[in-house]
Amino acid sequence: MRTRHAAVILVVVASALALSGCSTQARAERKGKQFADEVCKMKSSDNANEAQRHLRKADDKLDDLARFVGRDVREDLRDVDRNLNQMARGNATQQDVNAIVRSVEQAKAASSGSAEAVYDGMLEGLANCD
Repeated sequence: MRTRHAAVILVVVASALALSGCSTQARAERKGKQFADEVCKMKSSDNANEAQRHLRKADDKLDDLARFVGRDVREDLRDVDRNLNQMARGNATQQDVNAIVRSVEQAKAASSGSAEAVYDGMLEGLANCD
């Protein structure tokens, strides 16, 4: 009876750990998409003030990602700050988004776990920029 009880507890604990890992990955991907959404909004902004507002939100999302992943994703994303600042001046083009996509792809290739999920979310969100 005790063995059966211990086996049930072991299964419950293992399931909880497995599910928490999945939810962490899903949350990381969602946070990456939130950053990408702000980049897309920056691209479609009608004026520089609106673009600046979305830049501040994108910066906040990057800071949040750094806390969530446990390392500064800005360091992984080569030239992302430069690209974002160019976009925030207004008149952003698809080329600006493409430069960020290339940077995210390079960072993803060298990542795993939550960081990789963040970059997957970014890429998915950036693919929807019109």
